[in-house]
Amino acid sequence: MLEARWRWYDALTVLGAGVLGAVVAGLIAGALGADTADPNFYFWVLIPLQNLGHIGALALLGRVRGFPNLAEALSFEVEPRHARWVLAGAAMSIVLAWLAAGLRFLLGVEDAIPQAIVEAVAETRGTSTMAAVVVGVAVLGPVVEEMIHRGLVFRMLLGNNRKPITAVIVSSVLFSAIHLVDPSLYSAAGAVTLLVLFAFGLFLGTLRARTGTLGPTIFAHSGFNLTTLVVLFFFPTPPTGL
Repeated sequence: MLEARWRWYDALTVLGAGVLGAVVAGLIAGALGADTADPNFYFWVLIPLQNLGHIGALALLGRVRGFPNLAEALSFEVEPRHARWVLAGAAMSIVLAWLAAGLRFLLGVEDAIPQAIVEAVAETRGTSTMAAVVVGVAVLGPVVEEMIHRGLVFRMLLGNNRKPITAVIVSSVLFSAIHLVDPSLYSAAGAVTLLVLFAFGLFLGTLRARTGTLGPTIFAHSGFNLTTLVVLFFFPTPPTGL
């Protein structure tokens, strides 16, 4: 019986499933005459469908690869004690925001154009939509992104006899590179943002390598995003990124 393990192209399939979810959301918007840039549509429809595509593909491919369940396939284990890593993620958000500002100043680079999701958050109005933003950005986003980058990709590299340091670096490169789907990052300031995201990926990858599970990385990622949300809600000058 073949050992259950991920293939390199599984990550592409999972990412593609998320794109498909976004396309479906766009079709729904077209049918309803909705504005895809409207925060209500963005956080109530587009983000959930995109994440549903990712999770559905992960679950299906996990079975195809022979894993007994998704938790085993991704080293997905969450315990109450992991919640303390929210504070570490929040601290990293502050440190990296200052680092990004310092780099832009030293390089003489103008402030970055806000990412699409950052603009959507900044334009959010209404309690119900804000709740959807918090769930989408501080809960669903971190869970799904960690399942892909520190779950599937990390396990795939270790399964191919790569050293943990290789898994940390490669998953961090992919984590930062995937943000290039946002056109606002194609600039000098965007390059600084990508560098900061890569640094955060290294932190999360190292945490994953040391703990052996996704729980701590999910909470740290959530703390990072939650801190960014607090800044956007109360001090609406767009930070480095989500």
